[in-house]
Amino acid sequence: MLKEDLLLQSIKCTTIDQLTNLIGNYLEQVVLIIDEKQQLISSNTDQAPVIDKSWLTEGNLKKSFLLDQTEYVRNTINTFSLNNWYLFVTQSKGYPLSNEQLQLAIKIINNFNDRYSVNPDQSEINSLFAKMLDNSESIDALSFKRFFPAKIVCVTAMSKKVNNNQDSFMKELQQIVAPMPLTEDSSQNLVFTADATKIADLIPKLASLGKEYQHYFFISESYQEITQTNEFLKICKQAAKLADKFTELTIINHTLKYNIYIILDQMSNLDLLKNTMCSQLLFLQHYDKKHHSELFETLFQYLESDCKLLYTADKMHLHRNSLSKRLNKINDLITINYDDPDKIFGLRLSYRLFNYLEYAK
Repeated sequence: MLKEDLLLQSIKCTTIDQLTNLIGNYLEQVVLIIDEKQQLISSNTDQAPVIDKSWLTEGNLKKSFLLDQTEYVRNTINTFSLNNWYLFVTQSKGYPLSNEQLQLAIKIINNFNDRYSVNPDQSEINSLFAKMLDNSESIDALSFKRFFPAKIVCVTAMSKKVNNNQDSFMKELQQIVAPMPLTEDSSQNLVFTADATKIADLIPKLASLGKEYQHYFFISESYQEITQTNEFLKICKQAAKLADKFTELTIINHTLKYNIYIILDQMSNLDLLKNTMCSQLLFLQHYDKKHHSELFETLFQYLESDCKLLYTADKMHLHRNSLSKRLNKINDLITINYDDPDKIFGLRLSYRLFNYLEYAK
């Protein structure tokens, strides 16, 4: 079998056994996938030999082993299984397998595992994840950490409706996020982690699923230590509470947008917050009420768009000339130095103070 045929046919495989048989045909050898507990995951032969347990220890650095007169080459397969998986392939001394062939086979199996989450221990990982959220000191965090990428994000999925097809939603969500763990908290919100480098690719799938089942996702900032998940989960829940309060709830929500509101929510002195607002914004607001204009909102959108004229006009569905006229009017009424980062930061912060105080009444 040619390499090109292997690649094309591997895409069509939907089970690990189909893939194992295909790789066996490509290598023209016996192929076994076995975990460290001697459980046979898959094989392309009906008479798979019993592999010695000493061959399956991670500390065993040998690459090849003899069983009777047959030599087996061992390679580790990358999975999120709690038990290591090993690929064993026979080879003859006269026609040894090339490293290129083996690495291609391993890459195809790893891609398949990522795509279909072939992981017999998914429920065990989910259970371990739930225990960690309940009490991070109750598990061996160091051993658990090896199942996670270098940077992760915490994601919560919630619904305003009770029993909103939760079981069906959970099954479909697990297929999307696996092999990463998924669990349910005491409020029936679903919690999972995702690779921070892949979350952008995951968002369209989450958005589609959320729209179908009327669920809402909150995505945290990235972090490195799995034991920090509880802290970022709290931020997700606080952001969800504030988004609901501000009537800004959308299917996909990033907690970064609500960080300042989470901080403000810890303050009890609302008068102090009001007095720190930029008075120029209040002047614009009063002007709008008197003249039925939209200068207050226009400045906000302009600042949030990093003072980019065309981008702001497009976002507000305005012609750029109409937007320019509004900005000129704003400049006539109040003094703004757009080149002063402290001033711009103060204005953007004031808008958030205003928004928070409006809903804190």
